[in-house]
Amino acid sequence: MKLRRLPRGVPLVLVMAALAYFAHPRGWTLAAGGALTLIGLLVRTWAAGHLRRNEELATSGPYAYVRDPLYLGRLLILVGLCLMAWLWSGPVVLAFGLGVFFFDYMPRKHKKEMARLQKFFGERYRKYAAEVRSLVPRVRRWPEAGRQPWSADLYLRENREQWFILIVLACAAGIVARGVIG
Repeated sequence: MKLRRLPRGVPLVLVMAALAYFAHPRGWTLAAGGALTLIGLLVRTWAAGHLRRNEELATSGPYAYVRDPLYLGRLLILVGLCLMAWLWSGPVVLAFGLGVFFFDYMPRKHKKEMARLQKFFGERYRKYAAEVRSLVPRVRRWPEAGRQPWSADLYLRENREQWFILIVLACAAGIVARGVIG
């Protein structure tokens, strides 16, 4: 019997539902984690409105400061939601999540993404990657960065970021509800 792979968003929804279900938030964890989650959502929203996959090298908006703003946003959301939930084993869950992020997710995505970007954009991407870090933003924008405006069409239609945002907001709402209901 061959097992079928789950649709792409299902594992994310299941993990976030479990996080909300088992949450034991406190006032300060909701505030601090909520702030980090919001910053992560804003970074992802800003980035998704500048990303034209396989058409041009994204260097405008947040890409002028950090090479992987979508991953940075995901990292901030991960830390924020874990902090909001403050499970009985909050530090353990957060350490596990960070371990998966840095030792599985990022290396796998980074390897695949770098190969794809080098294939499409060659020397321009190699120069950009050498001068703009993956997750730690530059203080000043990259001098050769583009100046394209943020696009709602890219955000909604091409990158479909609204679905990820809705899943995160539902998880955050579930965590807040657990805090209110107890």
